[in-house]
Amino acid sequence: MKKPNPVDAIGGIATAVVTGAVAAHLVDHDVSTLILLSVVLSMLSSGLTLTDRVAKATTTEVYRCSAQGCSVEIRATRNHSPERLAVLRDMATDHTRHGSAAV
Repeated sequence: MKKPNPVDAIGGIATAVVTGAVAAHLVDHDVSTLILLSVVLSMLSSGLTLTDRVAKATTTEVYRCSAQGCSVEIRATRNHSPERLAVLRDMATDHTRHGSAAV
């Protein structure tokens, strides 16, 4: 299991706090249990999905080919070794290695 990064922790806590506050307001307004459950589960799902996307964005390197009109792009998470990231960067930026792939 991966160690959670600060974005995961902050996003999870923020999602839980906001969901709890909304649930408390809904309970005060006598909303039915099924609607309350639906809203809470929907908010948790949305918040944690957003947190996951932000966490992935903060730990991803994107390497693009600089040749005009070439759409080659390699995305790699930073948990790879520096050597592997260098190979991926070289592969993406060297247009001669993938020139026909973008056609």
